[in-house]
Amino acid sequence: MSAHDIVAMAVVLACALGMLFLLRLYRKWTGAEGEWLRKLAHLGTGLISISLPWIFSSRIPIFIICGASIALLLAMRYVPMIRGRLSGVLDDVARESWGEIYFPLSVALLYQLANGSKLLYAVPLVVLTLADTVAALTGAEYGKHGYGTTGATKTIEGSIAFFSVAYFSVNVALVVFSDAGRIETLLISLDIAVIVMLLEAIAWRGLDNIFIPLGVFILLRLYLVMSVAQLWDRFRVAAALVIFVTAYARKTTLQGSALLAAALVLYVSWALGGWQWLIPPATLLLAYTAFFPGKITASDRTHNVHAVLSIASAGLLWLFLFRVWQQPGLLFPYTLAFAINLALVAWNLLYPRYSFARRVMVACVLISWALMFAPYLLIRGASRSSLVQSAAALLICAIAFAAFYLLEPRRDGIYPASGARWLRQAAIVLLATLASRIF
Repeated sequence: MSAHDIVAMAVVLACALGMLFLLRLYRKWTGAEGEWLRKLAHLGTGLISISLPWIFSSRIPIFIICGASIALLLAMRYVPMIRGRLSGVLDDVARESWGEIYFPLSVALLYQLANGSKLLYAVPLVVLTLADTVAALTGAEYGKHGYGTTGATKTIEGSIAFFSVAYFSVNVALVVFSDAGRIETLLISLDIAVIVMLLEAIAWRGLDNIFIPLGVFILLRLYLVMSVAQLWDRFRVAAALVIFVTAYARKTTLQGSALLAAALVLYVSWALGGWQWLIPPATLLLAYTAFFPGKITASDRTHNVHAVLSIASAGLLWLFLFRVWQQPGLLFPYTLAFAINLALVAWNLLYPRYSFARRVMVACVLISWALMFAPYLLIRGASRSSLVQSAAALLICAIAFAAFYLLEPRRDGIYPASGARWLRQAAIVLLATLASRIF
């Protein structure tokens, strides 16, 4: 590390500290709201971070800056003396958030992953810095149509603002700094804006500071080598799925951000696996409400992002392994994961409304298995191996259902929709699908 790097590191850290002190003075003099100050700090640190590759020629100074920033931010939370001098800038908001900690972590990860490409490093941070800031301020000032999220309330107006700024951030960068054609640039910008808007909508406790930059980086790297036809397919499928789940919202028990998470799961399933891999999650989304006894009302929409991630987690693991290993046979544990989850969700919706519980259990398992594995047999063909797999799936589904029934605690006869419960359900499904690999 050269003397220039040491001096530059000191200047960058001094600028970051100076910004915090100035924002604290600004709050003291004007009485500005905590959210406004937090976004000004977000904007300032984002602009500093974007400039780092043009200041340093190696990764070590950037990693040191990011590590020092994380240490300072943690000290601001837990060291009373430092907290007393710098508090009121990042911590004066009603919601709990670790976003300021995640931000320097994302910067370090991006620099490592970009491997010297300033475009792949800078564009994700531009989107995070500008789109996230504008979305938050637009939602706070003009948001009239809110939707439920985990730990906060976001607005449709804020999400539209995020989409618009993300689109222009990517588009301008690609027009000026890349060799992509005009049509390709347009479609890449639209595709990325739609997907990262969904990522921002489902993030909680500051995780958007990781989801957004890494999401933009991955998509940008993939899309820059795609043809116009491929890019157009991705945009129209993503847009169609968002429109579909929005129109379908009243027939589900999902909160607003959970619906968008469902759209994202459907998109990822299609984009990574094709239409065959889209069928199981789409079947679950369309079929599970048929088990709900009565009409779904607003008070019944209690399932949040954690529920969607739990239900999708095992299936998405097998989908990613399929992409890595290119083994079509992994469609079996993937389909089985959604069959078990559909049976468990159906049971949770029906229990304890019926006294004849055993019949309900059998019905949940049989119907869920049939809904998932009838399409599976059509896709794979009615060969001996696929028939054996389908029969084994029914047995495994029943065993996993029994494990959930025996192990999952109930309160007043009801399964609580807590984060711990969703983790346990995801673990049971994952273990069941791992066991299915012997077939």
